[in-house]
Amino acid sequence: MLIHITAEPDEIGPVDLLLFCVKSFDTEYAARLIEPMVVQDTVIMSLQNGIDNIDKLIQLYGQEKVLAGTAFIEASIASPGVIAHMGKPGRIVFGELSGERTERAEAILELFQGAGIETELSGDIERVLWEKFLFICGVHGVSTLSRASLGLVLATPESRGLVVGVMQEVEALARRRGVALPEDVVEQAMRLAEGYRMNFKPSMLRDFEWRRSIEIEALNGMVVKMGREFGLDTPFNHAIYACLKLENEKITNPLWAYQWES
Repeated sequence: MLIHITAEPDEIGPVDLLLFCVKSFDTEYAARLIEPMVVQDTVIMSLQNGIDNIDKLIQLYGQEKVLAGTAFIEASIASPGVIAHMGKPGRIVFGELSGERTERAEAILELFQGAGIETELSGDIERVLWEKFLFICGVHGVSTLSRASLGLVLATPESRGLVVGVMQEVEALARRRGVALPEDVVEQAMRLAEGYRMNFKPSMLRDFEWRRSIEIEALNGMVVKMGREFGLDTPFNHAIYACLKLENEKITNPLWAYQWES
């Protein structure tokens, strides 16, 4: 099979299905870049971390073109053009924002499963996105802040408690927004974390170690922002956000940081 790889959307032209997988901080730029690939019947499926990327895509292309989804996979960029896939085989969960099992969603499900990809069509994709958001804010946030593998974070009572506290704040926010999370959503998330390899390093920590931009605004930063909007205190997420926002500024704007450190 010949696979055409390009960084120029114009070279590809209109497509039936577009998998939108960029980091959250690149969503708006990339969403405009894909315009030559999007026509009347194109379906755009977001497989990103965070909970606000869908809104950005809808603003540009309309709700009828967008499907929400998420990928459960442990992978990282080992070197330019090389992806390292660790852990279990990946899994995709996606769905219509309306919760309907539409003909197009069923066709995409059949396509993915036919390719050997474990895929689930969800009737409540908003709940799925918030469950993963809760997990990532806790695990990725605390691991990156402490510069520690998941095993070390969970083995230390204080940092383990911080993970739980972060997740509980996200749960409270989701319930305030009317998201029907399971009653034991935090317990489920912690059991999931305990099932990971103990030397697992979240993607945000790996990005930080490689001095790449991190998704702090879309994760713990989003909890802080939405907490203010709904009148909820989010002290655990705020502490993580404050520290990692500074670290991200040092990565993305080293000249600014240098003037204060020299």
